[in-house]
Amino acid sequence: MSKNISSLEEDDDIVLQNINEKFFNVCFNLPPNMNFHGVWEDDLSKTSVPPRARTDQLVPLLEFQMVVIFIITQTGILLGPSIKSKLGTFKESLFPLISQDVIGTASVFGYCLFMFLIGVKMDVGLIRRTGNKALAIGVLSLVVPFAFGFSIAAACVYFTHREQDLETVFFVAGTHSLTSFAVVSSLLEDLKLLNSELGRLGLSTALISDMLNVIITSTATFFRVFMGTGQPKYKIFTDIASLIGFLLTVVFIIRPAFFWIVRHTPAGKPVKDVYLYTIFVLLMLSAFLSHAFDQTALFGAFILGLAVPAGPPLGSALVKMLDCVASGVLVPLFVTVCSMKADLSFATYDGKLLMLDVILLVVTFVSKVIACFVPALICKMPFNDALAIGFIMSAKGIVELASYSLFHDFKTIDDQTFAVLIVSVLTVAILVPSMVNYLYDPSRKYAGYQKRNIMDLKPNSELRILACIYSHYDVAPIINLLDVSCPTGGSPIFVNALHLIELVGRAAPLFINHHIHEKVAFDIAYSENVIIPFDQYQLNNQGAVFVNIFTAISPPNIMHEDICTLGLDKLTSIILLPFHRKFSFDGSIESEDNNTRALNCSVLDRAPCSIGIIVHRGYLRRPSALYRIAMIFLGGRDDREALTFAKRVSKDPGSFSLTVVRLNAEDDHTMPDWDTILDNELLKDFKHNVGNENITYIEKTSNDSVRTTGILRSLMNEYELIIVGRRNGLQSPQTLGLSEWTEFPELGIIGDLLVSSDFNSKASIFVVQQQKKLKGRINISNGNTFKL
Repeated sequence: MSKNISSLEEDDDIVLQNINEKFFNVCFNLPPNMNFHGVWEDDLSKTSVPPRARTDQLVPLLEFQMVVIFIITQTGILLGPSIKSKLGTFKESLFPLISQDVIGTASVFGYCLFMFLIGVKMDVGLIRRTGNKALAIGVLSLVVPFAFGFSIAAACVYFTHREQDLETVFFVAGTHSLTSFAVVSSLLEDLKLLNSELGRLGLSTALISDMLNVIITSTATFFRVFMGTGQPKYKIFTDIASLIGFLLTVVFIIRPAFFWIVRHTPAGKPVKDVYLYTIFVLLMLSAFLSHAFDQTALFGAFILGLAVPAGPPLGSALVKMLDCVASGVLVPLFVTVCSMKADLSFATYDGKLLMLDVILLVVTFVSKVIACFVPALICKMPFNDALAIGFIMSAKGIVELASYSLFHDFKTIDDQTFAVLIVSVLTVAILVPSMVNYLYDPSRKYAGYQKRNIMDLKPNSELRILACIYSHYDVAPIINLLDVSCPTGGSPIFVNALHLIELVGRAAPLFINHHIHEKVAFDIAYSENVIIPFDQYQLNNQGAVFVNIFTAISPPNIMHEDICTLGLDKLTSIILLPFHRKFSFDGSIESEDNNTRALNCSVLDRAPCSIGIIVHRGYLRRPSALYRIAMIFLGGRDDREALTFAKRVSKDPGSFSLTVVRLNAEDDHTMPDWDTILDNELLKDFKHNVGNENITYIEKTSNDSVRTTGILRSLMNEYELIIVGRRNGLQSPQTLGLSEWTEFPELGIIGDLLVSSDFNSKASIFVVQQQKKLKGRINISNGNTFKL
């Protein structure tokens, strides 16, 4: 030891390590040098101690630590004290004591950004719009576990005579009873349930519960300071006054300033960088101030985030600027650093305390599930849905991990309890998503017993249409197609226009009904470029067209829920979807959006009614010109639905001409199937209208795909619109072999062929799929029963 001490005097960067102990005596210079001379010492072979990082090379060391963490992302337990042997030696070399302040500071800074962004994404106004069901579940989900947890904790301590563990078990019961909005939001986003009925209820309930959490934890923090030793008691009053002053400043000065920024940002223009940098400085200042009055730095960041108006333009800009670094880089670092503190060496654990912790964790979890399940059931929610909301509200994640780590640092809980809580977070994070997936299927509601298609409508009844709009470029083609449906006073159309906007800068999806003039998000004028043309179209067709306009703001991967739910609620017969490719008038491709394509495919699989995909080629109907329409008929339920829609053209022969081209295979002598019988009956009915000079019926024979392709080429430039059925999964001689070359299966074989660049057509295409989600069986008049 004397030799080590003498050498210590010569070099301040020597680390004294006792191989048989866990403790280190470290001497180093502060601040350390940030140089790039390499990570490891040059002469490792001359020492018997494990390799260790040099203390004057912290930047490359931090970079290497981040690389290792990303490789084993969010599994910091592997780097904790539980792992011994060679991996433990590697861990000691990778994470020397001198580097822990650096990586710890970086990780906490990342979590501070994360909490700020959570506040930005929260829409506090959602609390005002929540119903009694969400309010009841939100409050009970907090109160009931608290009551049960504290009661069981007190009873266990009393009967086991473990009064020294009272604070620990109360902490376990209290923290495990809380619900975090950020965790619930992330869970619902991962499960693609954000804009489902259950997801919206879960978000509202979690927001109420989380607001109560903030109040409780802030009060608990003040109480901890007040009961602490070594500080004057009057300091709590100073802290409370400081906190109130901070909150008043945020509410009455900073938040109005944020609204001023929003008002002075032109529509469609980005927020000025100077505003974003100023907010970032305020974020750092708020974290410092909250720490000054004995709250964590996370509190100030979260409160400032709540003051930012959610959504575009300001909230979206901040999320785009910070989310990549916070969620993608620094938060995984924070999770790993927290998990590294957990020692899972259960052999050294206090068995009685371990039993108490496990009992409390199970009791609070079960009581929380029941506290949410019972009121949901009383509110007449289905059994599975009520149980699912209980599991959703019991989810645990990064917020709980941060709380446990923070209180572990405060010495509120010991190493054993901390490790047990870390394992509980991991267990719940595995259990809850599995149970919610098992209990709740959002698509099951779309399968019904009612026929919702055009073919089964009564004569001259209203046609209910859901028109989906992804951008303002889709408005004109959709209105053009609505004209083709020929609305009249005796056969009107009810149009529900749904403008779909990607969710950015918000945690909760937003659904706006413009018909009832809902006020949302500080009166931002959503969808004006959609509302105006549809209102004008309704005005031009008074008595024949009725329009309701909606806006749905949600993530692209779950937008189909908004579409299908609205279609179900409004009893629509057909949903109109724009194609994901935009074509110019000469047939060239202007743009392509794969997110839109994925959305269209999801709707095709789940829709509660018929679907029509519009492939617009740039040509719009001129009122003074005859609009020429062709319908290609091969047979099948989709073709029958497409023909039924095309027949509506006959109501206005002065504006439209319709040609139905039936592609027959060579006659065979086999008995016709039921589909063929239905095809012939529908065509027979259609031929009665052929006497009209603008209605034409043509039959052509084709036995192979080559002949079919030739027929279609001859038609392409004679019409402005071609209507086809999707015929998904149907094989016929006319299209044999074409399916192998299909680029867009969502259009069907014929639709894909017509859109192909090889055809170089200027005609728009309308592809129809009849309702798929239909349960049960239907009895036909001849006594036969056919499965639907």
